[in-house]
Parts: sequence; structure tokens; C-alpha cells
Amino acid sequence: MWAGLILLLLGAATLPALARTTAPPVTPPASAVIDDVEMEEVFVRGLLAEEGKKAFTGGEVTEAVRAAQGKRAEVVFERGREGVLDHASWQKAVVVIGSISKCEECPEWHMDSVSAGWFMTSDGLVATNYHVLEDEEAEQLGVMTADGRVFRIKEVVASDRHGDAAILRIEADGEQWEWLPLASGAEPGEEVRILSHPDGRFYSLSTGIVSRLHRAPAEEDGESRVWTTVTADFGAGSSGAPVLNEQGEVVGMVSSTAVLLADPEEGKDPAAEDVQMVFKDCVSLETMRGLLE
Repeated sequence: MWAGLILLLLGAATLPALARTTAPPVTPPASAVIDDVEMEEVFVRGLLAEEGKKAFTGGEVTEAVRAAQGKRAEVVFERGREGVLDHASWQKAVVVIGSISKCEECPEWHMDSVSAGWFMTSDGLVATNYHVLEDEEAEQLGVMTADGRVFRIKEVVASDRHGDAAILRIEADGEQWEWLPLASGAEPGEEVRILSHPDGRFYSLSTGIVSRLHRAPAEEDGESRVWTTVTADFGAGSSGAPVLNEQGEVVGMVSSTAVLLADPEEGKDPAAEDVQMVFKDCVSLETMRGLLE
């Protein structure tokens, strides 16, 4: 009866080339209004700012995330956070992970792709997807905070390819960051929200519920992981974004979608009317805790 599921990893969204980026650096205003073009320009200039200190290439980050497979991050979590965090706090804790490339049609650099991550500790450990960092084609990669500060990736400290999760550290010694704590658990029916960058629409907020928790084997060797499925919207560019409960605690992390299709007409590609459901799968708490000492 069913044509089956089409599985899509939500890799970094590739952005159209920007206008020239030779204007003086700017910092996004501290308001609810977000200028997507300005954010892209800030990212490009920020990553190029330190002449002689080249950011990680895609190939180097790919090697690093593969080398970190099976390793765990040594983390001492701060305690005592109370109450419901507000949207401004979530935004400070969510970062942009992106790449830049030299334009083939002009002498400028442009933002090439965008995805998400989030601070899981105050000292600069950032969680994101494994597939976000496995980007061999990127010329340079970096991390940008909501206030427009751009940082190089210092190292990848832990990763889980089957669970699509990784932890990196940014080059910002001594800084203290707004961070998001892991929840004690996730329950079907629990209300959640996602703050992410779908299609380069920075810091878009969507809401929904936890649909289910399920275990599924990896395609390569059958090793299984628990996954969290939600109904909150996300799309390409949302990879690595945190899934938050009402207390501002992380109950999952955006990973991929699976499209359920009805039987399309024989001999034809599926059409829009053949789409019946979109399952939105996220890295589970179990997987994220598995990356931590």
C-alpha cells in the first residue's frame, strides 16, 4: 500500500550568494527583529577577521569528527538553574554553525551553508549533529553566537556517528556562555519548542509536542539508537538545534525527517499530494548522555 519512507538528513542549508561584503563590520541589533542578510555578512567578516589564522576546512573538521568517534567529553555540569528560561536566554545559547567559500564570479567570500548548535556548558562546549561537521567540501567553518561574535572551531571532543551527535569546543578561552541543561527525561505529549535556522532564516521558533520515543538500528551495521520524534517544524538548516521543554531544558536535538508517501501513480515520481506525513526525528537524551563522562 505504501511507497515507503523517504529519509532526509537535514544537512546544512546552502545559501544563495550574498551581495558584496566589503562594508564595515556590523553587529546585529539587540532586538526581536532579525536581519538575515546582515547576519550572513557578519558571519563572513567575522570568520575572515583574523588574518593568518585560517579556520578549520571542511576536510579538517571531517577528520576531527571521525577521529572523535566513541570518545566522551569530560563535563562538570553547573547546578541550581531554576525557573523557566525566556526566549532571549534560549537565543543566547543557540549558535550558528556555518561555512564560507570564495565566490567564483566575484572577488568576495560568501556564506555557503548554515546549521545550528547549542552551548551545553558555560565554558564553550557546543553540541551539534555529526553530519553537520562531516562536510568535506567546505572551505572554512566557524561558529557564530546570536550577538554576532564569530569563533573558530578549536576541537571536536566527542562524536557518535550512529546517533548523529557531536560535541565541539570553540576558540574562546575564558568566556562564559548562556547554556542549556539536559532534561531528566522526555515524555510523549510533552510540549516542546525548537529554535533554529531553517533555510538561513535565523532564530526561527516552532512549537509542537513529543510524538514518540523509538529505537531504530543504524543502516550500516545494525547498531541501534533511541530517537525522539516531535511535531515541531524544522527543515534544512535546522540540524543541530536543541529541542526544548517548557523549562528550557533540552529533550532532543534536530537530526532528520522521513516522508511517508501514498502509492504514487505507476511510472511517475511522487507528487505533493502523495505526501501523507512527515516524521521529524531528533537525537535522544540517551544518545547525548552517551557522549558525556
